[in-house]
Amino acid sequence: MSTLAADARLAAVAVVQQGVFTRGQATASGFSAAQIERRVRGEVWVRVLPRVYRHSATPASSALAHWAAVLWAGPESALSHASAAAIWRIRGAVLGRPELIVPNTRAPRVRGVVVHRVTRIDDEDVLRVGRLPVTSPVRTIIDLAGVLGAGELERALQSARSHRLVTIRAVRARLDEIGTVGRPGAASLRTLLAAIGSGRVDPSARMAG
Repeated sequence: MSTLAADARLAAVAVVQQGVFTRGQATASGFSAAQIERRVRGEVWVRVLPRVYRHSATPASSALAHWAAVLWAGPESALSHASAAAIWRIRGAVLGRPELIVPNTRAPRVRGVVVHRVTRIDDEDVLRVGRLPVTSPVRTIIDLAGVLGAGELERALQSARSHRLVTIRAVRARLDEIGTVGRPGAASLRTLLAAIGSGRVDPSARMAG
């Protein structure tokens, strides 16, 4: 296969991944190991994460960083926590480094990515947003409960409700399924759900700011 043909095949892959691609995808597109190394050494391709690259002409962005993190972590990973909240436009969580959930049977680590190891990821917990695996709004709220303070969590939940992404019933039902004893934030989220359901929390109070 010619280099031009390999470039075209890889470009078709990268365009749906915000410009990033894996070493495996480059190989599948027709590049040899030597060609890959020459392009990296020559700074035609820039290493974003281990075995994940972008073309030097492709600018860095949060969307690119999210895709790179998922490609690096591999199958069964999904954007989560603040990264998922940003994609769903849920207010309350501060976006920083890309955040992922992975099964607790795995322990990938790399600088620049926050990895949360979890005991359970069911099909209903992950949705595709432009092919990018992202925790569902309901799962995102449950995960955020483990890392946000009470006020931030209330703000996030009310934001998700205002966008019609979640309902109190849906969050409570999923929390009952996966919120086992010891799950971070489960008790706080249950308290918040009960308060909103009883009317003790003004549904618009945290959205005003």
